[in-house]
Amino acid sequence: MEHFPLVGRLHTDVLSEKYGQISAKIIRHDDFIRESHLVDTQGISRTYALTFFPKEKSDSQMNSIDAEIRSGKPIGSAFREHGYSIRKNVIDVYTLNIPEWLKRGFNTEESFAKARLSEFYAKEKDANPKIYGTVLEVYSPDFRGPVVNNADIQQINPTTEVLENSGFSKEDVWRRIGNDNDWSDVQSKVLEAKKDSLSKLFDLKRKIHQYLTDH
Repeated sequence: MEHFPLVGRLHTDVLSEKYGQISAKIIRHDDFIRESHLVDTQGISRTYALTFFPKEKSDSQMNSIDAEIRSGKPIGSAFREHGYSIRKNVIDVYTLNIPEWLKRGFNTEESFAKARLSEFYAKEKDANPKIYGTVLEVYSPDFRGPVVNNADIQQINPTTEVLENSGFSKEDVWRRIGNDNDWSDVQSKVLEAKKDSLSKLFDLKRKIHQYLTDH
């Protein structure tokens, strides 16, 4: 069972081990949404990604990196090349029906795919962590079967917004993710935060469903 890497290792690293060279095929990238495929050398999509950007604009350095990402560089690779460390706050893992257009991209006849929602954290040395965006990754069935396992469930956290409302900082989230996503000393508080995250998560997944349906 492949353990989804929360720290350091990039999704493109994992894909390239199975499929060889991986590149980003951008469908859309504006101030609100990035839509792309991570494709192999045959042009087959191995992961479909949809990124929702925060309303608050980033600083000049983040904007400079974003420009490179707009031009075609995978998100994680762009940040890593600029000396940032990467961590992911997973907020949900679920299965979804694959729309016909994505079946064609995946080159599959399968009907379901595994999807993961994560807040993409980036941090420079001695600086506070920042969230670049909330990323949906839909995995091709050839890469990951449409099964949510116990390891997936153990990685699910509340959203950062709800955690901050519960008294945690982005630094706390960053540190705990780096410590094997350990919240054992604040379990009751985090459980309550997970409940408080449900309405926001429901709205986000409804937005995703509509976007995929209207494609």
